[in-house]
Amino acid sequence: MKKYRIYISSDKVILRVVIEKKGKIENLFISKPFFEPEIGNIYKGKVDKFLQGLNSAFINIGEMKSGFLQLNKSEFYLSTEEDEEVRSEQILKEGKEVLVQICKPGEDEKSPKVTEKIVLPGRFFVLIPNLKIQKISKKIKDINERKRLIRIFKRTIGEKFGFIIRTAAINKKEFYIYREIEHLLNIWKRIKRDYRKKSAPSLLWKELPLYLKVLRDYVDENCEFVEVDDEEIFREVVKYANLFIPELKGKVNLYKDKIPMFIKYGFEEEFENFISKTVFLPSGGYLIIEKGKTLTAIDVNSGSMEMQNFEQTAFKTNMEAANEIPRQIKCRNLSGLVIIDFIDIRKELEKKVFKKFIENLKEDKSKISVLFLSQLGLIGITREKNDYSIYNLLLKECSYCEGYGINESLEIIYLKLRKKIFEIFSDKAYNEKLEIEISQSLYEFIFKNQLFKNFLFFDRIKFKVNNQLKKNEFKIF
Repeated sequence: MKKYRIYISSDKVILRVVIEKKGKIENLFISKPFFEPEIGNIYKGKVDKFLQGLNSAFINIGEMKSGFLQLNKSEFYLSTEEDEEVRSEQILKEGKEVLVQICKPGEDEKSPKVTEKIVLPGRFFVLIPNLKIQKISKKIKDINERKRLIRIFKRTIGEKFGFIIRTAAINKKEFYIYREIEHLLNIWKRIKRDYRKKSAPSLLWKELPLYLKVLRDYVDENCEFVEVDDEEIFREVVKYANLFIPELKGKVNLYKDKIPMFIKYGFEEEFENFISKTVFLPSGGYLIIEKGKTLTAIDVNSGSMEMQNFEQTAFKTNMEAANEIPRQIKCRNLSGLVIIDFIDIRKELEKKVFKKFIENLKEDKSKISVLFLSQLGLIGITREKNDYSIYNLLLKECSYCEGYGINESLEIIYLKLRKKIFEIFSDKAYNEKLEIEISQSLYEFIFKNQLFKNFLFFDRIKFKVNNQLKKNEFKIF
């Protein structure tokens, strides 16, 4: 395993955590205060609406958006009381109270997805209070170590709760494992207690802040140090590390330089790379990354790279892209369907590119499925949606082009305006005149080309220039 370092930077309006290997950002995590409810938060909610035909419900969780709960026919709730099974059609009546956890983020107007399968993640294991599933990570290969860990957890947790033992538990002292088991069991007790006491909707448990979540899920013995540029966060990190991450003892540093951390270490320039549409490769090639509503397209181009022949150039470009694309996917936190268009090369070379690409994808903790390798050099993958992407957090849809990335021509705007005028005058009850405010450029375009000359309703229309309007906007009074 490669050595790596973790940098935590808080700029008040944005918090960024970087995992850096060999001078490059290997992974990037971002959060904003009050952006959306955290993935992992647990609520006492109330059913707003039960959609029986879809076996789903909207749950009022006290946030701006209701949670969307989707169930299969075989699914049920485990009550917070003693192992009482309650079928969905019994509990999901409107007005009923229910314990739910946010499992997937919402996007645009969509509600965040919630689940009744509560999970409490720790560093060494995941506690699953209402499902009796007991598993151990497949990455733990040693038979004796597997037996030791299963024995520890069964002795402490018993058969009442479900759990999944994580890879980080390998060879850890029982003292630290017992401490975390006790910690998560106490959290579950508090959640059950608060569920009985509090009225719905209420937040019962808040997921760890981003910087602690990254340490919990990513730190191992290969972490050289953690550097933090905020004193309050530094104290929290030290406290958490002392309790649950013995590998970080003496390795948490407070950054005190007046030059901002990300500027000093060159991360700011790399960060800009993750919000750019064009990403340059080391030898002169480049990627074009287009994020759409339903899929992301990544196009590989040779650019200014020149070698002895085209196929050699294409192969080198593809290999560099096979290294860079998984990093871009992770750091941008792309999810859903991603289509990659590599440069077309011979099958033998294409297989090498494909193999390298798959190897690099394995370093991603998110669940990824590779769909196909087409004859045209296209690779399709799906990546699970586990949090908000960099597009959700930091990039806004252009109000001018409405996300198309192109501007409408004056001809298109004119046609839209004319259609709207006809819609208004088609109402036979409407006998008034129209005052229409348009931009200067649209006004000049219309009258230069005499577009409303001999227009059916021209005598009932008055045009007026409004310099506050964008080119594609008009107002009708």
